[in-house]
Amino acid sequence: MIAEHSKGRAQSAMEYLMTYGWAILIIAVVLGALFVLGVFNGSNISTSSCVAGPGFLCSNPTYNHLTANIVVTIGQETGVNWISANIVFVPQGTPNSQGIPMIAFNSMPANTYLATTSGGLQNGGEALLYLPVNSIIAPVAVGTPQTGTIWAYYTYYATASGIEQTYNGYVQMASITVKAS
Repeated sequence: MIAEHSKGRAQSAMEYLMTYGWAILIIAVVLGALFVLGVFNGSNISTSSCVAGPGFLCSNPTYNHLTANIVVTIGQETGVNWISANIVFVPQGTPNSQGIPMIAFNSMPANTYLATTSGGLQNGGEALLYLPVNSIIAPVAVGTPQTGTIWAYYTYYATASGIEQTYNGYVQMASITVKAS
């Protein structure tokens, strides 16, 4: 009688191990397949971010692979209405002179900046921008992060000695990282 009772417990233990063993094996196979497909690869996670400086807005950065443009919403609340603005993406590592990137803000091809000559970018205003990456037409390889800053060269009116005059300024609006997808 004791042998039969022992045999029943051994059979029960084997059934328990077989049932959970198959479940564990299935879970291991599924996890292995997901790993091979790259689901757990950190480079597949979107790393797009845009950090605006004080007085500026930067939101929803994406990279449009078909046009090789960074698409981003930019705004400014500096207390000054910009009559016009040339806004550019400056890739990380671009040399600068006296803190200003060494790029041509005014003589770039028309598709490399936003020229808001009619109405400019008003204080409290926003604009959806299409900024070419590295001032090139060819798309960036999928998975390649693009890191840099967004700069503006702008014109505004100010009164000095009772006379309204036109002034120009440069400002770094945001730091941005987008991943080509």
